[in-house]
Amino acid sequence: MANVWERPDNSVNAKERLIMSNKTLAAIAATTFALFASAPAFAGTQEDVAKCRVALTEEGTLNMDDYRLSFKGKRGNSKRTLTLEAIPNNDGAHYMVKCSLKKSKVTGVELAEKA
Repeated sequence: MANVWERPDNSVNAKERLIMSNKTLAAIAATTFALFASAPAFAGTQEDVAKCRVALTEEGTLNMDDYRLSFKGKRGNSKRTLTLEAIPNNDGAHYMVKCSLKKSKVTGVELAEKA
């Protein structure tokens, strides 16, 4: 039984090939743009999470050797607040962390046990 989607002679005219290649190129261009546009933002957020981790360690509220931080959200740009979850490596309590940053410095860290 012949495939319904194929032409009997398996030919595609030049106009259809051009349309298919333009759609493919447009999809590749859109994907590439999305990846490059989001890369700097992701890198900046990771740097902020690392700064919050250092602040928690210096503050001594959590032993960061026993916890990993999971990113939950971000608000703001120059004055920003990260919402993180401190997840224990083994057994232990989960904590929600709000880390405030101004430019490149941590201005405050709030810790609350997750309900």
